[in-house]
Amino acid sequence: MIGFVTTPQTAEILLESIKQAQIANGRPHYWTTGAEPIFTGEHAGKMFVPAGEEVLSAPLRNGLTPRDFPEFDQLITLLGGLEDRVEIDIEDLIDPDFPADPQLEE
Repeated sequence: MIGFVTTPQTAEILLESIKQAQIANGRPHYWTTGAEPIFTGEHAGKMFVPAGEEVLSAPLRNGLTPRDFPEFDQLITLLGGLEDRVEIDIEDLIDPDFPADPQLEE
């Protein structure tokens, strides 16, 4: 997965900013990238904000994509710029202490 690795505080600011950008542009809050804790690997203890091309180019309402919002560049800058995106293994987002679903192990 491609996205940004950041602190929990920055991830919270980002998600609230995405919400406020939608509201400020006269739209309801209907979309977010989300943020997931990173449990293992090089970035354990931080947050992962998905930001691959499929996320940034996702069609929202009225043909808009996240890139079309005036605040897009500002929010990406908050995360260090598109060049700061990294690829992480999706397995790093799985809590190793969370009990496995026995139905999936059969």
